[in-house]
Amino acid sequence: MATFETDDEIEIYFEEAGSGEPIVFVHEFGGDYRSWHRQVPVLSQTHRCITYSARGFLPSAVPLNRNFYGQKQSTNDLLALVDHLNIDLAHFVGTSMGSFTSLDFALNYTERVKTLTLVGNSSGPREETEQKTYRENWVGHEIQLRESEGSEGAVNVLRDDPAYQSFQKNDPDGWNIYAGNLCSQPVEGAIHILSTLHWDRRSLFDDQERLRSFEKPVLLVTGAQDYYLVGETNAFLKELLPNAAWHTFEGTGHLVNIERAAEFNRLLLEIAA
Repeated sequence: MATFETDDEIEIYFEEAGSGEPIVFVHEFGGDYRSWHRQVPVLSQTHRCITYSARGFLPSAVPLNRNFYGQKQSTNDLLALVDHLNIDLAHFVGTSMGSFTSLDFALNYTERVKTLTLVGNSSGPREETEQKTYRENWVGHEIQLRESEGSEGAVNVLRDDPAYQSFQKNDPDGWNIYAGNLCSQPVEGAIHILSTLHWDRRSLFDDQERLRSFEKPVLLVTGAQDYYLVGETNAFLKELLPNAAWHTFEGTGHLVNIERAAEFNRLLLEIAA
């Protein structure tokens, strides 16, 4: 197992495949390093592909102390990964939670980014009322389900979620693999991540100055059946980012990179050429 240790002594698991310009993949809240299994075999033919599990997701460490979690730690772990691998410049690809971390990394370490691909990215709540609703109806609800039903509760949330219906309908075998991977992740790490990184998520609408000044190529990717906030956020990002393209997949939900892997891979090969 390939691992490295962060500055705060958290062990992070990663995998590499292929050679060439590096592409670093940053997974979503419901996934782990295996979320990119439909990208790596294709992209590694021309690029050096790096996947990893964020802290709180096996096989990486799952700290029991909540103080070891948050957006700052998540972004710092991505920096620690590329530092460990001596990567000065890379293409970064993130989905959902991983897209927020990838964007945060890009805004803070722009000189390390060649291109940026964001899948299913959404902003945090913009004002107090929206924040209260977000925390109570989504974050708090997910925490309660995991506390009462364990990892199976996480699968139940996605099984009933409209943004995951196309995945289940069009690719039941792929869905079963994804659900099994999710069910194998420890509930403690998920609760800590929900209680910190998600609970305290900032609004991208408050970051307009830095977004306007980010001139690297950005590919925004969304599914037409994803959450309405995803479309709203990406319209906002497309307007502000000076070098952004936006591609929407019809009949597709939140996990575009899995649901529409062949088309998504072609987009990645284009931007990472």
